[in-house]
Amino acid sequence: MAVLIAALCCSIASAYDFEVDGIYYNKLSSTTVEVADCPDKITGDVTIPETVTYEGSTYSVTSIGESAFGGCSSLTSISIPNSVTSIGNGAFFHCFELKGITIPNSVTSIGVRAFSHCDELQEITILSTVTSIGNGAFESCYGLKEITILSTVTSIGEYAFEGCSSLKEITILSNVIHGGPAFHDTAWWESQAEGVVYLGSMLYGYKGVMPSETSIDVKEGTTSIGDHAFSGSELKEITIPNS
Repeated sequence: MAVLIAALCCSIASAYDFEVDGIYYNKLSSTTVEVADCPDKITGDVTIPETVTYEGSTYSVTSIGESAFGGCSSLTSISIPNSVTSIGNGAFFHCFELKGITIPNSVTSIGVRAFSHCDELQEITILSTVTSIGNGAFESCYGLKEITILSTVTSIGEYAFEGCSSLKEITILSNVIHGGPAFHDTAWWESQAEGVVYLGSMLYGYKGVMPSETSIDVKEGTTSIGDHAFSGSELKEITIPNS
């Protein structure tokens, strides 16, 4: 874990193509750019423009690059334009004061540890175009209390919300496949009774120590079984329904 965190913090591109209003950009094509870095560690409320003009050329801002705002510990809010389609790995890693963010309906993917350790983040709106949430994307966002995952999301990475100790309400509106343990060490997980735990139509996993040679009948209507759901258990027999 420490090695990965160090890699994220140090992976900011050493070069960039140009700067506009304190934000650095890299060209992706002749018409598009990504946010590359904020070397002065801007603070407060930040708005990312939909387009930027440099040396007479106008570019559409289509992504927030890897670690672009990583370590901006005094960043309190960020406005992301509808032109952005992806949020890169560690994009807002360790933005301790970031309190709220709306992911626009242009975004389809949220990268690995994109918002990890955003301690003050209490609410997150993920709109209907997002299809994947990366490993550890919201890991250890201690203030996060509630999330709704819409029907477009088909994959949630490992440890995506692990350690979100205030997270009590989880609504999943899709037949999502999650990487275990995506929701461990949350208030939701702690409130579950020991035994088989379901989350929507998904069998999330088994909580507690399973008795020797246990047999389990998965309930009808279950559409998926989470990663590592019974790993390390003494499960003897399992019956899986046609659903």
